[in-house]
Amino acid sequence: MIIKHLLAHKSKIVFVSIVYSAILTFFSLKEQPISIKLPSQTDKLLHVLAYFVFSLFWYLSYKFFFNFNKKKSSINTFILSVVFGIIIEVLQEQLTNNRQADVFDVVANTFGTILAVFMLNLIFKDR
Repeated sequence: MIIKHLLAHKSKIVFVSIVYSAILTFFSLKEQPISIKLPSQTDKLLHVLAYFVFSLFWYLSYKFFFNFNKKKSSINTFILSVVFGIIIEVLQEQLTNNRQADVFDVVANTFGTILAVFMLNLIFKDR
């Protein structure tokens, strides 16, 4: 339902993508006041979900706002998401006191991106 609304108003897709990116950046770099103990691997599932949504919005932006074809949308989304995830991890290490870079976070981010791009390519298989 939300995606149909965004596709009806193509200029909103990029705005939503930018806002989501800013929110993801803020929460990724925000100092954690206390150490939160989550069940094993919950953190990685949150990374998969966050980057699935990030990739979904940017793929739709590339495809419907910038009018990229499916292949170019997929490649740009993958590159943007992976580079963004790596930059966030490096910034966590450099700018925060109680967060550190984690290669497995990058793997989880990349997996979320791959899932989103794969799903969207199935949905838009004819375009």
